[in-house]
Amino acid sequence: MSVNVRLFAATWVAGSFLTTVSFGQVVEVRPAPQPGQQVPADPAILEDDEQSTTTDAFAGLRRVSELLGGEARGPGDEGRIAAISDLIMDGQGQPHYVLLSRGGLAGVGGDKIAVPFQVGTFIHNEDQNWHYQLNMTGDQLDQAPVLEEGSLAPLRDPNWVRVNRQFFKAEVIGDEAGTGDDSFLFRADALVGAEVRGQDEEDSIANVDDVILGPDFRATYVILGYGGVAGLGKNQVPVPFSMLQLDAEADDDRYELVVTVQTTKERLQSETAPTLDGNEERMLDPTFLDRVHEYFGVNPS
Repeated sequence: MSVNVRLFAATWVAGSFLTTVSFGQVVEVRPAPQPGQQVPADPAILEDDEQSTTTDAFAGLRRVSELLGGEARGPGDEGRIAAISDLIMDGQGQPHYVLLSRGGLAGVGGDKIAVPFQVGTFIHNEDQNWHYQLNMTGDQLDQAPVLEEGSLAPLRDPNWVRVNRQFFKAEVIGDEAGTGDDSFLFRADALVGAEVRGQDEEDSIANVDDVILGPDFRATYVILGYGGVAGLGKNQVPVPFSMLQLDAEADDDRYELVVTVQTTKERLQSETAPTLDGNEERMLDPTFLDRVHEYFGVNPS
């Protein structure tokens, strides 16, 4: 994914074609596990083996749409302590924060807390749902730094980021000044549903129906949909996440994201394009994924 601009302000707004973005620190995301292997915990951020970032390598598809709206849980019998409001990712699709909502109603109107991604664990439940496991109670989470009015602007403030990471006992990894290209952060929820421009085209040629995450929860594919009526009869084509380009446009006092895919409308909507045909489980088929990469001329990462 390429990011052509560096922004210095952001607000908590989502649009269809233009989507608000925000910026913060660079954090380390470890490589994807091999089959049957869990993501190893970073000893630099663990304390008495209390925190980890393990994932279930056999949990099937990891869709952003399925993670959001789930719950964060505390240890033991603590149960639900917050709602998962969003994932905050960088331009390479790596997750930096899990945005939690504490209080409010159904995750709306509560305090927004940016938990460094590696502090907790995403767990795939027996009921096929996801939850984010933390080793802290709700009362402890109430003491965490809060994003005032839900704004992501503090994520580009080195002092705020340092305090937030100290609270969660998570190391600051990367450029503390937040001035590198990797400091370009956006909300995963804002990408889902966004309109997408084609290469060298001004008009939308598709919408992002969902974002597919790898075993390390890095974005690997986006499902682009077009056609149909009210969601019926829609064609869905998966494209590698690396084919997306994020640019920014100023709109009054905020900066907003423009999503472009590096292909043409004719290529994306061709009858020969690899489509899901209503079966997202095709994303688990290596042969189908090879076809996707071959069709768009993108080497698997």
